[in-house]
Amino acid sequence: MRGILLMFCVLSAPFIAAQGESAADVLQKVDHGWRVHTGDDSADAAPAFDDQSWPEIDFGLQNLPAEIAKGNARWFRKHLSLPSQAGAIDLLLIGQIGSFEVYVDGVRTGPPIQPSLFWIKSNEAIYPLRLAGDTNRQDVEIAIRSHAYDQAFSNSLNFDDAAAGTPEAIAIAATAHRGARLGDGVFDFTVNLLTALLGGILLSLYFQQHGHTEYLWLGLTCICFAMSGGLVAAERAGFMPFSINAFIGDPCSFFVIVAQIEFVYAFNGRKPGRAVRFYEAILIVLPLILDPLAWAAIAPASVVPWVENGVTLPGMILVVVLLVLWSRRGNREAGLLIAPMLLANASGFLFDTEMLIQFARPDFAVRSFHIGLVQFAYWPISQSIFLLTIGLIIFLRFNRVSREQARVQADLESARSIQQVLIPEAFIPISGFRIDSVYHPAQQVGGDFFQILPTGSGGVLAVIGDVSGKGLPAAMNVALIVGTLRTLAEATSSPAEILAGLNRRLLGRSTGFTTCLALRIQPGGQATLAGAGHLNPYLNGKGLSTLEIDIRPALPLGLLPGAEYTETELTLRRGDMLTLLTDGVLEARDARTGKLFGFERMRDLSGRSAEEIAAAAQRFGQEDDIAVLTLMFVGA
Repeated sequence: MRGILLMFCVLSAPFIAAQGESAADVLQKVDHGWRVHTGDDSADAAPAFDDQSWPEIDFGLQNLPAEIAKGNARWFRKHLSLPSQAGAIDLLLIGQIGSFEVYVDGVRTGPPIQPSLFWIKSNEAIYPLRLAGDTNRQDVEIAIRSHAYDQAFSNSLNFDDAAAGTPEAIAIAATAHRGARLGDGVFDFTVNLLTALLGGILLSLYFQQHGHTEYLWLGLTCICFAMSGGLVAAERAGFMPFSINAFIGDPCSFFVIVAQIEFVYAFNGRKPGRAVRFYEAILIVLPLILDPLAWAAIAPASVVPWVENGVTLPGMILVVVLLVLWSRRGNREAGLLIAPMLLANASGFLFDTEMLIQFARPDFAVRSFHIGLVQFAYWPISQSIFLLTIGLIIFLRFNRVSREQARVQADLESARSIQQVLIPEAFIPISGFRIDSVYHPAQQVGGDFFQILPTGSGGVLAVIGDVSGKGLPAAMNVALIVGTLRTLAEATSSPAEILAGLNRRLLGRSTGFTTCLALRIQPGGQATLAGAGHLNPYLNGKGLSTLEIDIRPALPLGLLPGAEYTETELTLRRGDMLTLLTDGVLEARDARTGKLFGFERMRDLSGRSAEEIAAAAQRFGQEDDIAVLTLMFVGA
């Protein structure tokens, strides 16, 4: 709708012009014959000031005379004859870089010069030259006081255009110019807005799939692309102060290389080395130092694109080389990324190169073409191709990862169901014993296990253990161990024989190792224990290692064939309680201090119930599977 209104304003200008004596009387260009002088003397605004010694230029001129090509303050003066017919006359100025204030016959008209952080280029500024009731003013002396930045990023400091005419004609001309500015930037704005939107979607995908940091870094890549491209487009089209692009947009041109490097490594499941990390640190820190120095005129403005191209080029090459290498090793998605990454980075490099050319040749025009009022430059076209390709690849990758996660989740649920059968939450009561157990895996399934089995003589066989590792692989080993244990228990209740049988079964059939403790208690209280690298149990709140009874250490299960396990015997009295646990209790860690739960805390709690011990460890900071088993001998 806004574009239609702008077109209507432009097309209606000739009809408004026809209402006056002639088109020249209503709207005439006054962009030629301006006298210019370097300096900031307020006396230069006086109507009677003699400016005949000042050189004469035309607005829109890029190559200024040598004597005024530098500096950050200038005066422009012009004697202007107003149209002969009565009525209000306004002046339209289209500025380039800097801020300015206008004096008409020595009196300032309009706002004063703004601070440099708020200067906007190419805007339409309108100043009254003659009011509607003023019939005597036919000639005016216009003086323009103009300031640039301490280090203007161009040496032109000029005006693009100027026109004088009736307020209606000036308003239409200003609207038409505003429409042209919008047309110059609308394609850039749209592409960069879509790029930023894609970046936001990628960040949301990362929060859904935390393990896939490639979404995080690609999202930041898109956002940095949008900031570096969108802010410079907004600044060039006159919709934003140049300071925002200088302090935010330009550093993003460096940051985008860091995000790309991290993305490529994360995309292939790798981490950058120290040399790459050091290079990334340079890319982050350098623009935060360089751009303020250029703004304050401590460093020449032309240094910025030179440094940007020189420092970011190795990163661009590294990204493409890594994608080529990993594509040749079979990563098809990496191969699809080569062309869009190369195209996007090349467009940024060429953009900085054109800036360097403009420093040497201010009349050099950036390559682009128009369709109607809309301008199409090559770098947003390259970015749009990058945008479409990245969107397609990530969409396909997200679907694939989602399917894989759903399949893994289904496998975990199946394993959890099996584990709940193998390690039930409640046991069949066994006469003469009071048994309590708790199991809290660190993940959905875990590697700790225990079994409580009645013996043929009326006693009980208890086995507790810990498989190395976590998650689904550990749970599969638990299933193997529990199945083997139940088979062995039908033939023997000897703890040493149980451990030896488990060791034979695990050799060559599982990765890692398994610690285990087997305990048999007869109806009369005679207890027999054997350990395979597992924690010693606690008796009535004291570690068995502190008693005279010695449980001889032995290797964990699944390491060596023919391992021998020695039995230790003791007699329990009525009310005696044995506490068996896995190292997930002892290795609980406080996230704030980094301290472990440890043996001392466990000794203090070892006389408590299994639920109390496990809850204390969880509150402290669970990191591993937790299993606690208590057996109290109460007698027949």
